[in-house]
Amino acid sequence: MGTSTPLPRLLMRLRSLLLRAETAAAAACLMTLVGFSIASPLFLSKESLISITNLAAELGIIGIGVTLLMIGGHIDLSVGAVVGISSYMTVYFSSIGLPPALAFLGALAISAALGLVNGLLVMRTGLGSFIVTLGTMNVFRGLLTAWTGGFPVSSDIAEPMRSIVSGALLPGGFRMSLVWFAMLVLGATFTLLRTRFGNWTHAIGQNPEAARNLGVPVERTTVALFVLCSLCGGIAGIVQVARFQSVDALRGEGAELLAIAITVIGGTLLTGGYGSAIGSMFGALIFGMVQVGLVLVGAPGYYFKTLVGATLVGAVLVNQSFTKLVSSGGFLKSKAARKPSPPARSQ
Repeated sequence: MGTSTPLPRLLMRLRSLLLRAETAAAAACLMTLVGFSIASPLFLSKESLISITNLAAELGIIGIGVTLLMIGGHIDLSVGAVVGISSYMTVYFSSIGLPPALAFLGALAISAALGLVNGLLVMRTGLGSFIVTLGTMNVFRGLLTAWTGGFPVSSDIAEPMRSIVSGALLPGGFRMSLVWFAMLVLGATFTLLRTRFGNWTHAIGQNPEAARNLGVPVERTTVALFVLCSLCGGIAGIVQVARFQSVDALRGEGAELLAIAITVIGGTLLTGGYGSAIGSMFGALIFGMVQVGLVLVGAPGYYFKTLVGATLVGAVLVNQSFTKLVSSGGFLKSKAARKPSPPARSQ
């Protein structure tokens, strides 16, 4: 009897691991890597890996903020416009003579203020975050279009600072954006798993009224999540303006939907209360691999967005199917659990 005890415990631990939000995303990431590696011999070249990590890092930075907010039960459709506003403000502050470091801090302050506007509107009006941020998205995008005049605006940020923010300073030629992305993933993971703020975020996403009854500062925490989401968008905007040395009215357009997509691929629920920053990291890597892989296998350019969208939907379906299979206990049930109970003895 004692020899049969460790096996169920091992199976339960394995099942608990597989039920984590990031596990299915990691499996989907591995499948994507293997698939494109077989389809194209160039997929694992250094140049391809640099392109993949560039795409994953810049979108993933936005995705980390979106992940925190979605776990808290809300959504932000304006974060793509915040990316553009942040890029523009970096250029503007540099043009009036501010040092690059102060220009970056100023752009982040503006981004945080935009997130504060979103959070206060949601909390004070009682409207859903979807409709509120849909409105502010158009307001922010309109401001960016007016400020740029619809034309690209060049940046004159000093070269050393550009290199620190987005230069190819890492071994092998990988860009610094990968460092900022990794730091955000680690910081968000620590926050969600080891801090009171993380506990509050999960509680609000699961049931805001119950969380309020337990003493959780729902309004303050929700506003802070909107600010963090916009700050991540601001960081992505700074990284992009440092890399491209210009900004235009379309900077960040559509990024909010892609960020939501990689977050869902990473296992975060649209209904809130459950998610993982590490899972979103895998989701961002999947997006980068799909983008680069489709180019390498010669996918037709006019079908490119269609194929990207279809592949992302497929990854989400694989993620959800895997999670449902594990949560049902299918292939991890012990023999005792699978053994049918004896029929009731007739009286």
